[in-house]
Amino acid sequence: MDGNWAAPRVRQNFRIDLIGAISAGVYLTVLVTFMPVVVRRMGGSAADVALIIAAPFVGHLLSPIGTYLYSGIAPVRVVAATATLGRLIFLGGVLLATGPDLLAITTVIFFIISTSNIGAYTTLMQGIYPDTERARAMANVRIGSSIAGIAAAAFAGAFIDVLPASVVFMAAALFPLPGAIAFFGIRFDRPRGTVARRSVALVARDIWADRRYRRLLLAATVFGVGNLMNVAMYPLLLVDHFQASNSFIGAMTVVTSATSIIAYLVWGRVIDRGSSIRLTLVNCVVTILIPVGFIAATDTWQLIPVAIITGIVNAGGELTFFTNIVQLAPRERIVEYAAAQSFVMGIRGTLAPFVASALLGLVDARAVLLTGVLFMTTGAWIMSGAVRLATQARVPTVPAPAHTPAD
Repeated sequence: MDGNWAAPRVRQNFRIDLIGAISAGVYLTVLVTFMPVVVRRMGGSAADVALIIAAPFVGHLLSPIGTYLYSGIAPVRVVAATATLGRLIFLGGVLLATGPDLLAITTVIFFIISTSNIGAYTTLMQGIYPDTERARAMANVRIGSSIAGIAAAAFAGAFIDVLPASVVFMAAALFPLPGAIAFFGIRFDRPRGTVARRSVALVARDIWADRRYRRLLLAATVFGVGNLMNVAMYPLLLVDHFQASNSFIGAMTVVTSATSIIAYLVWGRVIDRGSSIRLTLVNCVVTILIPVGFIAATDTWQLIPVAIITGIVNAGGELTFFTNIVQLAPRERIVEYAAAQSFVMGIRGTLAPFVASALLGLVDARAVLLTGVLFMTTGAWIMSGAVRLATQARVPTVPAPAHTPAD
């Protein structure tokens, strides 16, 4: 591991990571910001919008399959190949899509491919950056992504009103291809030894025995259900209730990205000097202000404070998604812990938007938001217990034996 953390190699890997993040920032900002809105304006149903919101989490739900299949392949190749393939498939899907349903399905397929590398990516983040610099390095990479996202949101918000949405999405998909391909240049030497595949049942048993991680996953699940129910409502409220223009939605995204730049700097230092889990609790509490802001707002411009808060919590959540694993997982089990977190996130993220869509047929959108706030508050309370457990020394678990070809 010392060779991976040699200063010249760390700097080289950081530069490649930064290039990839900048190119991906353009693409993902356009996709995440405008795809739900475009589908809604094309006549898509609330279920279509829910499918797009759930798309990243469908990918997380299926990611353990990728983690298992890719376990014998170099992590750099896994991350670079899946990132490149996902963008190419999205580009082809946008070219062929003729309605909102096909756009939604294309988005889901893209995220399934791109998120399948989550175990390999987490391994790389643990391996290419030293412990004392990891959060700050990841934060600086994401600052580059946020700056690119500001430009992308501004341009896309303007052009998507005058050009076909498919043209804008195609341009956004083409831009990050060089960055995805450049990721093949990351230098990382895996620890010697054969990586033995363990059955899902054995992995699940060992992770369930880790009380600290189990409590974190429970808190994240309860909180995440409420949060993602609300996230499914935001595009509907912007289009149907606030009648927000694409330009204004782009402006909100610019504000969010600009705020996240500052937040990344702050959170990166906080994590490196303190507890990633504690920051997760702070992030949970602050996130509750977002649905409250949507409920209280009577005009589109009153949503600007919501955009600022979104930038703060997005930065914290992006970093802690990975640093929580590094803090709690045994080094030799990081891939398995990442897969478990991704799978649990996939369950809640896949179901919650459709629960919100179903509730919308029974109650007003703001009542759905209030329901989400109740879940979020409960989840934050459970998370406070997870913080206390995280400060305790981890009781080592004896992993169940792996099955190898010699057995």
